[in-house]
Amino acid sequence: MPDNRWFISYLMSSMASGITNPMIPLFVVVYLHSNVFFVGLASAVSSAASVPALIFWGDLSDSVSKRKIFVLIGFFGAFVSFLPVVFVRDIYQYLAILIAFQVVAMASVPVSTIMLLEQNDRSVWPQIISKFSMTSGIGSVLGLGLGTALITFYYRPSALPYVYIVSSMIYLIAGIMALKFIHEPSRNLNRNAIPANTFRVIERTRYFPTAVIHFMRLNGKNNGHRLDRNLVMFIAMTAFLMFGFQIFFVPYPVMVINFGANNTLIFLMYMFNSAFSTVSFIFSGRIVERIGGKTALFLAVTARIIIFGLSALIPGITSRDIAIISAVGIYSFLGGIWSIISVSQTNYVSRNATQQTRGKAIGLYNSLLGVGQIFGGLVSGEVTTLFGYSADYLMASTVITIGMIIILKIYRGEKLFTARSRPSI
Repeated sequence: MPDNRWFISYLMSSMASGITNPMIPLFVVVYLHSNVFFVGLASAVSSAASVPALIFWGDLSDSVSKRKIFVLIGFFGAFVSFLPVVFVRDIYQYLAILIAFQVVAMASVPVSTIMLLEQNDRSVWPQIISKFSMTSGIGSVLGLGLGTALITFYYRPSALPYVYIVSSMIYLIAGIMALKFIHEPSRNLNRNAIPANTFRVIERTRYFPTAVIHFMRLNGKNNGHRLDRNLVMFIAMTAFLMFGFQIFFVPYPVMVINFGANNTLIFLMYMFNSAFSTVSFIFSGRIVERIGGKTALFLAVTARIIIFGLSALIPGITSRDIAIISAVGIYSFLGGIWSIISVSQTNYVSRNATQQTRGKAIGLYNSLLGVGQIFGGLVSGEVTTLFGYSADYLMASTVITIGMIIILKIYRGEKLFTARSRPSI
């Protein structure tokens, strides 16, 4: 029986990541007294650093056929990278810390799930991946809960850097647990031969998945197998949707801060969003199977189109309390929609790729989602600064409407509101 006690180390790392999830808008606006443009810049820079780091560490781990050392680099590196945050006095020093963190922390991501599969029989892969994903999602919610408690107890802007220090200490604990419980797998698997999906249980404003099986390779070799043009277009449009999502999500917490919401409320808003996402992930697979991936994706994205558009009315609400309650409620509810979008998209990619190209397809999907997040962060800060929050939300709604129309045209194998006849892989 495989020893899966090392799950605890990833639970701790998810807690450490969760506790800092709301920190970019709080640190930039409340602690550094900057504005929404730099919130978008910080989000984009953080994402931009993590995408090539993910590819580099994943490629290197496969080349040397080692796993544990990269987990240790990720956890202990994250611990060290956050320590200088107490000395940060301007936005550029803060950006440097975010970049350093992403570069080292990504080392633990591409080895986690592949290590999990290498230690377990193929017959239990779906169950063990689901268990691992839920463990990570729960860790994020617990981290946000801990952050909420800390920020409530120490309610001062000057205390915000110490949230990163607490996160750093949790990463240290995760590293110690990994050192104790993780053993190098006795076999090595080829990622491209793994017929598994990659889900993001929690949607983040930064590109920081907890686990990724497939990623784009540095050498670019495809062994003569090319992705279907329709599939490439679909993946490109999922990135376009993510671009639209980020246009909305990145400046949204800044708006709530500007309404007068305190640090505790911002943490609660993120925690409710993550909790809804984690819980809905349990049911999203069955929903997609029951009504079909195309219908599920259409309904989930349409819900976001409507909500994003209605959110443009929030800045005009004259009552501060009603505005804050509305904003927090909307942000929380949106978390529950993400799991359906993620499962629908990944199922389509996996189902329409061949066995030889599935790894490459999922890798392209992961990478382009990161690209969508990068550009969404950059554009959102600029648009909000120039034209305001309402214009930004309407732009986000328009972008994902265009993306959804194109996806409906290229989506094959199903008709809208007709469940598909064959199960996903």
